[in-house]
Amino acid sequence: MEANWEWYRSFLSVIETGSLSAAARALGLAQPTVGRHIEALEHALGLALFTRSHDGYAPTDAALQLRPYAATLAATAAA
Repeated sequence: MEANWEWYRSFLSVIETGSLSAAARALGLAQPTVGRHIEALEHALGLALFTRSHDGYAPTDAALQLRPYAATLAATAAA
């Protein structure tokens, strides 16, 4: 399964906001949609990208390493 841009867009928003709800608001999406994007990206990459807790989503080391790549995709999409 190949990851798509929307998954990376949601990924970046969750990193920036720390929660699915805040990311969904920022993107104008439903919270379950953002959650599905994160799950799909994690499945496609075979990586856990966030540690989930009642305080929100904390990026794992894998997520922090993926962030520059996702930011490059964002810059390319905006161009």
